[in-house]
Amino acid sequence: MKRKRELFVGVTSWNSELLLPLCLSSLRATTTDIATRIVVHDNESDDASVRVAEAQGAEVIRMHGTQPEALDCLAWHAREPFVLLIHADVVFLAADWFRVMCARLTGRVGMISPEDIGCGPHTRPWGAGMPESSFMLFRRDALAALRHRRWCRRFRIPYPRIMHDFFGEHVTYNIPARLARRDWQIDLMPVHVSPSTPEPWFAPKIPTRHWRESLGRLKYGLGNFYSLEGRITHYHNWYDRLPKSNTEDDGRSSEADGGGLPVAFIARATERFIADYRRDTLEFPRVDGGTGATGAHAWHAPAT
Repeated sequence: MKRKRELFVGVTSWNSELLLPLCLSSLRATTTDIATRIVVHDNESDDASVRVAEAQGAEVIRMHGTQPEALDCLAWHAREPFVLLIHADVVFLAADWFRVMCARLTGRVGMISPEDIGCGPHTRPWGAGMPESSFMLFRRDALAALRHRRWCRRFRIPYPRIMHDFFGEHVTYNIPARLARRDWQIDLMPVHVSPSTPEPWFAPKIPTRHWRESLGRLKYGLGNFYSLEGRITHYHNWYDRLPKSNTEDDGRSSEADGGGLPVAFIARATERFIADYRRDTLEFPRVDGGTGATGAHAWHAPAT
């Protein structure tokens, strides 16, 4: 007998061929006992993202649009009791992440998400205490509470549409108030920065205004880890859409005005994470604020 689907996972993707394979394979490996439907919303990528998604057995929607529009589209496709909306650079690290989170989605708790928008503690107080669009797990009836009438334009003619409200500042700023109006609550997950190396492994040739020496010691750069019930559940890379084919420091910045982080730093940190993940040698931050080797709670990727 075919199992009734329990979980819908919607993945927003654009030129995500580097980390999308890890996202989907880790999702499959950690939901083997859960009837799951996976849909990737691809924003007309010009790389191998669509082929990667199809090879992993995901349904694919190819449609140009903004991140809020992609999330709204995925939300309308969900029919399962639990709905997870994620970015393509999320990698699952705990075999039981879904069961742990479901245990928290009781009473009037309708959503679980990381506690911080941006790069976690590196950018606080900005974004603190707000859900993060890279990982939003809803009970479907709570997700429905985000529906509202939004005025759109077609050929300069305004018309109303019922859409999920992912259109606030930084995508998620409207969500807490809209859920609260329907008596729903949000459970926020702690965010943990990358473990640090004893000495800096990167120093930019041309420092930018956002650079500080401590960044050069972060083993996986500004990629963050997230926890619940004392275990690391997943990782988010943050810089999935930046070019990573060249790790030489040529002075390029992640922002057009030169004020961002060095692209070489982002590229090398991402390579470090992928290499350690594939070798099963990831170093996890401890949830008590320290750092340490991989814990017994973590699910490990098979070596390739």
